[in-house]
Amino acid sequence: MTTLLLADDHVLLQDGLMERLSKQPQFTIIGAASDGESAIEQSLALGPDILLTDISMPKKTGLEVLSELREKAPEIKVVILSMHNNKEYIVSAFRGGAKGYVLKDVSSQELVQALDIIAGGGSYFSAGVSETLMESMSQMENKEHDDNIPTPREKDVLILIANGACNKTIARELNISVRTVETHRLRVKKKLGVTSTAGLVKYAIEQGWVKGEIEH
Repeated sequence: MTTLLLADDHVLLQDGLMERLSKQPQFTIIGAASDGESAIEQSLALGPDILLTDISMPKKTGLEVLSELREKAPEIKVVILSMHNNKEYIVSAFRGGAKGYVLKDVSSQELVQALDIIAGGGSYFSAGVSETLMESMSQMENKEHDDNIPTPREKDVLILIANGACNKTIARELNISVRTVETHRLRVKKKLGVTSTAGLVKYAIEQGWVKGEIEH
C-alpha cells in the first residue's frame, strides 16, 4: 500500500485527483494541502510515501517544497504535477531530486501508471517533459564537453553497448528510459561520425574502455 499526500491550490482539481486515486486499491490518500507551507507541514507530520504537488501554489512553490523536503525528509518521493512544460521548472525539479514530473494534460491512467512506477523505486517524466529535459541537459553538457567527445552519460551507454547490452538492459542498468538510451546512441553516432553499432564498439575499444580486438 502506497500512501499519498496531494498538494494543489485548485479545489476542483484536488477533488478530482482524490476521487480518481482513491479508487486505486494500491493507494491510500492520507492528506491534502492547498498551499506550500501546509504541504511541508503535513509531509513532515504524516510521512507519506509520495507527495504529489503542483508548482504554482501560495506561500511556497512546489519547487520550494521539494527543496525543503529533500533536506528534512529525503525519504519522501516528491512528484511534480504541473501545467508548465517549462525548461527552467523541469530542470530545477530534476536537479532538486523530484522522482517525477507529470503534466496535467495526461490521462488519469498515465498518472496512475507514473505513481506505480515511482512507488516501485523508479522515476517518471511525461513524454513532453522528457524531451525538454533531454534537450536542456544536452545543451548544458555540450557547454562542458567538446562536441566530438561523448559526455560521461554517453560513455556509460557506449561501454554497455560495447559489452553487448541491448537498449532495455542499458535502460535498466542506468535507471533511464529506453527512449533516452536510443537518444544517447544516436547522439554518440553523430558525434563520432559512425553509422553502425560496430563503429561504436570499435571506438570504445580504441579508447580502452572495454577489452576486445578491432576487426580490420
